[in-house]
Amino acid sequence: MLFEPPIDDLVKILGCRYAVAVVIGARAKDLANKIPTLLNGSANLAIDHAANEVFRGEVVGVQSK
Repeated sequence: MLFEPPIDDLVKILGCRYAVAVVIGARAKDLANKIPTLLNGSANLAIDHAANEVFRGEVVGVQSK
């Protein structure tokens, strides 16, 4: 379960819960495929790592107009 960063903070950054799920999910999948040694085979670590990247501003979502 995701506790840090708080989901409400991620929603403020990306705009809605759907965007949080999509962006973090896509980034976690990318991390799992590109650097599996960092994650030691754990999907939860990929999600945590992706969420922290979004929170730090290293990964951003694309907003449509």
